[in-house]
Amino acid sequence: MENHTINVPGAEGFVQPRTRRDFFKTLAVAGVGAAAGTTLITSEAFAQGGGDADIFNFALTLEYLEREFYQKALDAGVLSGPALGVVTNLRDHEAAHVDAITAALQGAGATPVAKPEFTFPPDALASQDGVLKLASVLEPTGVGAYLGAGPMIQSPDLLEAAGTIAGVEGDHVVAVNNLLGVVPPANTAFAKALTKDEVLAAIAPFLGMGGGGGGGASGGGGRREMPKTGGPGA
Repeated sequence: MENHTINVPGAEGFVQPRTRRDFFKTLAVAGVGAAAGTTLITSEAFAQGGGDADIFNFALTLEYLEREFYQKALDAGVLSGPALGVVTNLRDHEAAHVDAITAALQGAGATPVAKPEFTFPPDALASQDGVLKLASVLEPTGVGAYLGAGPMIQSPDLLEAAGTIAGVEGDHVVAVNNLLGVVPPANTAFAKALTKDEVLAAIAPFLGMGGGGGGGASGGGGRREMPKTGGPGA
């Protein structure tokens, strides 16, 4: 049998910007009318509501979290070489996701959730290794969140958009694994879909909501412990 080689993008290649014009066009004009009567998720309490607006407001909170972490990592000045380029690209992707989801919600008459106040463990921003280790927790959690939400999304356009974001987040997992020296960097055949409760448990430490040690998602072959913050309940 002929052997086939799977070429995984290296960190240097990932630095190059990618065009997601079709995704943003779809997301910006997609309707979430089925969610018109639902209670939107707020930064104080993640309501167990229903409908596409709730789902995408929850996703917006995750994108806020990732965008802020990568921006703080860049501001810390601890990154260099390929890691600096990759994290810059990750920050730009997450910022674009925030803008697109916000525009979609507003265009449908829904209120985008406000950005919560986030707290990150000091060690995560003290070194390049700390940044990458926390990124290796956040990115698989993002993938799992979109996969878990997919079956509940009613709008075909928004389902397509969520799938596109999940694919991008999967690219992020591989890029971070490359930088961490995980071999092979694309080392899972099936990403794990996460429930809303599992995602909330993973991000709770960054919201000052307590939370345990497990991050609820694994990237690069094993479970990574969710770093603790200095906030309440950590």
